[in-house]
Amino acid sequence: MDAIDCLERAWLNTQEAVRDFEMYSKRIKEGEISSVFKKFAEREAEQASQLRELLIKYKGEPMDSALHNNNTGNGK
Repeated sequence: MDAIDCLERAWLNTQEAVRDFEMYSKRIKEGEISSVFKKFAEREAEQASQLRELLIKYKGEPMDSALHNNNTGNGK
């Protein structure tokens, strides 16, 4: 696994964490716990943005086309 593969995997995992934390923050009624999950989602979103910028920089193409081209049945 090279650096780009690691960045892509981390970016996708981070996006998933953002979605999960957002969902938890909306489902949980206890204010303090909901608030913590909302903060986690915001932090993860910042990390996802930084990972995306690195991917754009090092792959040299927009992420939508980069991911589409990389998911062509090669096991990634």
